[in-house]
Amino acid sequence: MRYAVLAEAFEKLEKTPSYLGKNAVIAELLKKTPVEEMERVVLLLLGRTCPAYVSKETGVGLQQLKKAVAKASGYSSSEIDKLMKQIGDLGEVARNLLEKKKQVTLFAEPLTVKKVFENVKALPEITGEGSVDRKIAAIAELLTSSTPLEAKYVTRTVLGDLRVGVAEGRLRDAIASAFNVSPDSVEHAYMLTTDYAVVAKAAAAGRERGLEKLGLSVGHPVNPMLAQRAEGGVDEVLKRMKGEAAFEIKLDGIRIQVHKDGEKIQLFTRRMEDYTSMFPDLIDPLRQTLKSKRAIVDGELVAIDPRTGKPMPFQEVLKRRRKYGIKEAIEQIPVEMYLFDVLMSDGDAWLDESYTKRREVLERIVKPSDKVIVVEQLVTGKREEIQEFMSKVLAMGHEGLLAKDLGANYRAGRREFVWLKLKPTLETLDLVVVGGLYGKGKRAGFFGSYLLAARDEKSGCFLTVTKCGSGYTDEDLKELTGLFKKIQLKKPHPDVGIEIECDAYFSPRIVFETSFEEVQISPELKHTGRYGLRFPRYVRIREDRRAEEINTVQEIAKIYEEQEKRKAKVHGRGLTQQRQKRKVEKR
Repeated sequence: MRYAVLAEAFEKLEKTPSYLGKNAVIAELLKKTPVEEMERVVLLLLGRTCPAYVSKETGVGLQQLKKAVAKASGYSSSEIDKLMKQIGDLGEVARNLLEKKKQVTLFAEPLTVKKVFENVKALPEITGEGSVDRKIAAIAELLTSSTPLEAKYVTRTVLGDLRVGVAEGRLRDAIASAFNVSPDSVEHAYMLTTDYAVVAKAAAAGRERGLEKLGLSVGHPVNPMLAQRAEGGVDEVLKRMKGEAAFEIKLDGIRIQVHKDGEKIQLFTRRMEDYTSMFPDLIDPLRQTLKSKRAIVDGELVAIDPRTGKPMPFQEVLKRRRKYGIKEAIEQIPVEMYLFDVLMSDGDAWLDESYTKRREVLERIVKPSDKVIVVEQLVTGKREEIQEFMSKVLAMGHEGLLAKDLGANYRAGRREFVWLKLKPTLETLDLVVVGGLYGKGKRAGFFGSYLLAARDEKSGCFLTVTKCGSGYTDEDLKELTGLFKKIQLKKPHPDVGIEIECDAYFSPRIVFETSFEEVQISPELKHTGRYGLRFPRYVRIREDRRAEEINTVQEIAKIYEEQEKRKAKVHGRGLTQQRQKRKVEKR
């Protein structure tokens, strides 16, 4: 398959703003893609050559890529730097230069999807002495054979920033449309495989039956089941759970899915990142604790204070994520693994079984140790017992409770009301950062506030809901400014709906946990999400959240509705009390 077909589709996607329009372009591309090329095309459509759960970077920075463009085009580095200042996008620079190329390449063969895919995929494997020059040569080889349009997207693919507005969430409907299958079937297959390339190939080859054949596989992380907030506290939980539920400790750590295949242990985050190498101190304990030869279990990795034995905040466990100094970190920040669910054991998949059954299986296949623990649980419908358990859990240093429907199956990738979060404090929202404004005074030179957005379930776009300028330490301001300058854009990202002018715009990648006092209706022509937050405050970066997993505009709408209902009840009680007071005074 010619790479030109893919490059032309990329160009259409970049120029097509609407969700339905993009879907139509993707569906048309998939229809003309041969089955044997499907996985390559879908991965390149997502701007990568590996599934999300395979942690591999090209190792090619902007400066090295500039050298490859210079080598392929015959222009000097200074000429490329000059154009970069004018255009700001190396992909467009490459296109511009190849349109007036100084060097003529004789006998160049047309570029294929396979050639681009294999050259880019091989970049992380090029290591050792002279590896930088060899990487530049591999990229230059592609650019030399490229048309100007192809060069634009080859360059962006190597940089990992395709800029065509295609996130994984957009592919469900496009695959369904291209191969005449149910969107729900596509979504279910993706939740089990976390790989739309595999899903698209199965749909292309076997339609619905092809999708049905996809299932759990050790080594391939599954999208985790998620919990909803319990707005009405214990009463709402018991009502939704029909009077009784399993109450477990809500842990403040890194959500981890453990995969065991014989002696091999892998640790995947909810963002499908492989953290195995960062936590070597858990590998042997997990091997010994999991009695099944092959298993997939769900849990939370928590940092423990070596002095008090109590859990440490989420930020502390994040300090364990490193490539170097791991031995020292193990001593400074010991961790424990808390398991609370099982997805597979020795060939048997348990997703469709009730939570009660899965808990029985989990307790049967796990032999707890000092490092690996099955989360404590209380099954009850009595309010007093729940409150007592909550007090105990808070005294232990944990966040609160998770209530689980005893009869519910494991709903991979879904956030539903069969798992409910109970916390003693106001719930926060996870929102993606889409813009920044420079501070004044002691904040001069740093971004002093950030524009945050929620995801719209209908369009998949990110719509603004608040501007957040409080909660940052001086150190935060410095670190965040450095972080966001790396993903700064000259104009809003195509997936972002924004009407507020910012000093800088960002690719929607970094998620802030943000606390707030209440939800308000946004003034007209302000926030595109229609809602705003009163007294928003930065809590932390949610490094375990992808932009596709943040809170939605629809969820914020529900919070607003519940909030207004509570206000109406309080107001009603107040009016009743006033009337009663007047009656007493009249007497």
